[in-house]
Amino acid sequence: FPVTTQANDALDLERLRGGEIGIDLAPARGIAIGVTGFYNRLEGAIGNVTLAPNLRQRQNLGAITARGIELTASARRDAWSLTASYAFSDARVSQPGPVDGLRPAQSPPHSASVTIAWAPTRGPTLSATVRHVGQQFEDDLELDALPPATTVDAVLRLPLGPQLELNLRAENAFDARVVTRNAGGSIDLGTPRTLWIGARLRR
Repeated sequence: FPVTTQANDALDLERLRGGEIGIDLAPARGIAIGVTGFYNRLEGAIGNVTLAPNLRQRQNLGAITARGIELTASARRDAWSLTASYAFSDARVSQPGPVDGLRPAQSPPHSASVTIAWAPTRGPTLSATVRHVGQQFEDDLELDALPPATTVDAVLRLPLGPQLELNLRAENAFDARVVTRNAGGSIDLGTPRTLWIGARLRR
């Protein structure tokens, strides 16, 4: 059956506590590395609470705690550049009942991206980005999973003269299956392979 979400007008305000600590390094020319650790506790967090197999309601939860680490790195040499990021977040619900200790809905523990680009001073430029999002759950009871997904995007900018530039862009170039909603088996899919072409006129 389709799952509906019921509104709740009697919600308390959320209260956030926590902090983060990080370090940025430049071990060599053109190379940068960043590491950040964090801990947050969101008290009174608002989430969709399952009341019946086909009914959820937005309610205040006891708290959601999230601890994790974020890594970033970049390298540049001549016209080439590479940037990468990775995030690990261990988020858990603190709430008496069946959801205690479970992950919040739509909170993947792992996510990462890598972008490689070629951008000379003159001429065409090209970049490609790979993004990965780990498995997450649609619901508070961890019954409906959203599988991990990896997508590739690419952009080509081609100058055609001093004032005209042609832009070619591909989203989800390999047509990966990205599930964005799973409510009792009723799913929505993200953007399929999409190709764009456009022109930019400079004054």
